[in-house]
Amino acid sequence: MPKHNAFGDVVDNVKDVAGKVVSGVLEAVSPADTAPHNGVAAKAAIEPVDATALLEKDHQEVKALFAEADALSDTAYGARLKIFKKIDAALTLHTQVEEQIFYPAVKAKTKRNTEERDEVLEAYEEHAGAKDLIAKLERLDPRDETYKAKLQVLGEMIRHHVQEEETVLFPQARAALGHTELEALGRQIQIAKQKAAGKSPAPKTGGAKAPAKRTAAKRTSAKTAPAKSTTARGRRSTSSARTRTTAKKRAS
Repeated sequence: MPKHNAFGDVVDNVKDVAGKVVSGVLEAVSPADTAPHNGVAAKAAIEPVDATALLEKDHQEVKALFAEADALSDTAYGARLKIFKKIDAALTLHTQVEEQIFYPAVKAKTKRNTEERDEVLEAYEEHAGAKDLIAKLERLDPRDETYKAKLQVLGEMIRHHVQEEETVLFPQARAALGHTELEALGRQIQIAKQKAAGKSPAPKTGGAKAPAKRTAAKRTSAKTAPAKSTTARGRRSTSSARTRTTAKKRAS
């Protein structure tokens, strides 16, 4: 099995957070987040950017990571694993924003049985194929003789997918949606990524219980102490009353 390390934990956490945050992005990104306000987006200091330009930037970053992996020697197991984890996290976030924000907007502008609709549906299927191969790599020891080959095949799949999007789907999207709507989608994508990047794991609460018990003990102590003191005073008062009664009887 591959060795577990702190770097892997960080990237795995980013991947988990990305999946959870962006999978519900239509609920997470409120209308107030993306509504224009005096020419800028409310609640987010974001420059207007065409959604396709943002997605193309993601493509360049992922292709660079695959190029790094391709340049590694056959026995660079640890380095290959680290690069794959970066690829995994980047593709998870990228595919989520495409599937939850970009593709639905483009699909809504197309009609059934048209080239434009087919292109969107093919993009979904290409994502599904890449996800299957990524899942296999996640389970595979990087020393396995098929690991490098699988990662290279994944790179070829992604490069083909990127070419299809940038030469066919994105031009169709620009024609169908127009500049204003593409900028609105770009704001949604940027906000979704900000939310994913800014999300952190919930702090552990195991160590917070002990102080609570001590506090409760103090409160209990504070409540019982006066009760004991009152009882003692009551006993002294009763004793004093008895002494006075006895004295009166002797005097009489």
